[in-house]
Amino acid sequence: MRLADIFTDNMVLQRNKKIAVFGFGKGNGCIEFCGKKTDFNSTDDKFCIYLPPEKAGGPYDMTVTLNDNKTVLKNILIGDVFLAAGQSNIEMKLSDVTDIKKISNPNIRFFTEPDDMSESGTVSYNKTDWQICTEQTVDFSAIGYGVSQILNQKTDIPIGIISVNKGASRVDSWTSPEIVNTPDYQKMIEIRHADYYGFKFNQNCWCYTNKLLPIVPFSVSGVLWYQGESNRRHEEGVHYRKMLKLMIENWRNLWQECLPFYLVQLMPFNDIPINDWAEIRKQQEAASKTIKNVYLTTLVNTDEADKIHPTKKSMVCVALANAILNTLFGFKCEYCGPVVQSFSLTDKGVVINFSHADGLKINGDELTDTFVYDTDNEKHLTFAEIKNNALEINWQTDAKIKKITMGYCNSPKHNLYNGAGFLASPFEITID
Repeated sequence: MRLADIFTDNMVLQRNKKIAVFGFGKGNGCIEFCGKKTDFNSTDDKFCIYLPPEKAGGPYDMTVTLNDNKTVLKNILIGDVFLAAGQSNIEMKLSDVTDIKKISNPNIRFFTEPDDMSESGTVSYNKTDWQICTEQTVDFSAIGYGVSQILNQKTDIPIGIISVNKGASRVDSWTSPEIVNTPDYQKMIEIRHADYYGFKFNQNCWCYTNKLLPIVPFSVSGVLWYQGESNRRHEEGVHYRKMLKLMIENWRNLWQECLPFYLVQLMPFNDIPINDWAEIRKQQEAASKTIKNVYLTTLVNTDEADKIHPTKKSMVCVALANAILNTLFGFKCEYCGPVVQSFSLTDKGVVINFSHADGLKINGDELTDTFVYDTDNEKHLTFAEIKNNALEINWQTDAKIKKITMGYCNSPKHNLYNGAGFLASPFEITID
């Protein structure tokens, strides 16, 4: 019998939830933790024991006896644990970003899921332990690190971040074969982005099987999800909301709870075709509006649209941390830019109302990257202003307008913000 890889010294266990302790093999076991002793017998090749919930605190030791082999896990904290999941922009390490400072903090711990596969299909296994956050040793997911520093500073609760991600990975690679290998799902991805064919880990649900399942059901508080670039081909991108919904439901079934998901809307990138990234952002916004306990942090423009991996990540960290503080702790802090809620037509234009719109403002002399199109798909001039915390757009034509867009392209340059300094979610409004 042996424990799963994720159980090591220095780990963080989730507070106020049953604590899952699991591993492999048959036999007798005993777990001693926080003054309680739990005996169990495993008759299967895997075992999972749930210990009673505990309050935040530590450090503690845990003694695990499996078939008379005793292991003592030391320096354990109890706090909040989050998955840093998705593809390369959340995998991107602290050493590769330019605007986040390393700060030692013994109340923050990191774990990286050790299984990996190269684009050529070579599988590697690099056993890792939970790492205490120090300036000398931390080189982890920059976003995971940045979010954990803010959360610990604001709440004084220990934070654990589990890095379970893979650069260039697709949402279908993170979803179970039972879902992906169905006619309806395969129809959605019949025409795929090239990353499916270019990286073997995107095939046969490899990330789900080899990177996600090894950490299930380690108790967690929520999921930071930054992904979508590798599903951006328009033909499949229009189905991204549904694919993401299926993956979220899949993960929630594994953990047997409605875990919150915090989505990072894709940042600007100069790419061709011009609207592939816009469609994914649209689908991410739709997911936050239609899936319970899913929250959107809108795109951040760092003037690095020439980089698929922007090196400035601090604003993304602030938004994600604020989303967690708002939804799990009840802090009154904004985490999202303005998102279209409704619109109404006027004689010569439209009035658009937004959620997350307190202090709605245009940064600059006039609204940029915003267009109206007539039934012949011709662009027309507009005039926009803020009235009663809504956006009023008027057009200077008698032609029938069929569509209004703002920032609806791969590299948005619009300048509509809320008072908290978060950029609006791009939109495409179709008028019947």
